[in-house]
Amino acid sequence: MRITLFGATGRMGQLLVQLALDAGHEVTAYARTPGKLRITHPHLSVVTGQLDDDEAILEAVRTAEAVIEGVGSESAATRRIITAMDTAGVKRFVVVSTCSVPDPDDLPDAKFKALIQFVKTAAPRAYTEVRAAAEAVRASDLDWTLVRVAKLNDKAAHGNIKVGNYGHGVVGVSITRADMAAFLLAQVTNGTYVRSAPAISN
Repeated sequence: MRITLFGATGRMGQLLVQLALDAGHEVTAYARTPGKLRITHPHLSVVTGQLDDDEAILEAVRTAEAVIEGVGSESAATRRIITAMDTAGVKRFVVVSTCSVPDPDDLPDAKFKALIQFVKTAAPRAYTEVRAAAEAVRASDLDWTLVRVAKLNDKAAHGNIKVGNYGHGVVGVSITRADMAAFLLAQVTNGTYVRSAPAISN
């Protein structure tokens, strides 16, 4: 499958690129600083551009069958990617999100409430942007999945990924970047969570 990845040069993004290549996919990595991507492969191509470059974004998604976005809390970039996907006729969109984004099936949970309040106070712009990005994704006509996480760590892959909604006693606070990457990649071909916002943890 042809996959375009935004956020390829980050720690989790590079794990995701490698996993996708190892699985036999063709990967297009969109990068503001291509030199940070420490992977070379015959099935890897790189498109260089900023997140406000509509032409480069369209070039990156034009031949994709699925797009994974891990650029974080930049809602304008998310909207530009959605527009490019609409133009190119690409439907599958897997997006990294956070526990700051609510879902109707969540229940009250004291630890997540405290964590969200901390983020809202300490990083108000990031809090606002990630929620705005999620709203743009939900309002789109794409086959989207918002993958919500609270905290990422650099431990070895755990392999046991818990999926659910906050407040039900299933999903915890943290997940490894390796497991997060594996879950994101799996959603490209798995329709279980299309047009939904699963929360995941180890």
